[in-house]
Amino acid sequence: MSTNTQKLRVLRSRTDHDLLILVQRELDRGFALVDVATTRNSALFAQAEKAYQTANLLLPRISGLIEEDRQGIEAKVKQLRSRMDRVPVYANVRPCPASVAS
Repeated sequence: MSTNTQKLRVLRSRTDHDLLILVQRELDRGFALVDVATTRNSALFAQAEKAYQTANLLLPRISGLIEEDRQGIEAKVKQLRSRMDRVPVYANVRPCPASVAS
């Protein structure tokens, strides 16, 4: 094996590792944001959606991931999507009667 091939393998391994960390951080970010989003129209939900999309986009690009780890990450992606689907479209706003002290 040539030195260049070995260098490329090491570089690919580092890239895969960095991508994995990035995907995990985006998923963590998405979970944190979706937990505080009140509606799907909120800015926090939009950020959670972006984190979900980024993780979903980067995951297939990680070539050196063993199948067990890939399945674990994919399960987290599905869990995030499920939690996002449970966020209401609109907030339940009920009018509260005003009380006036006399």
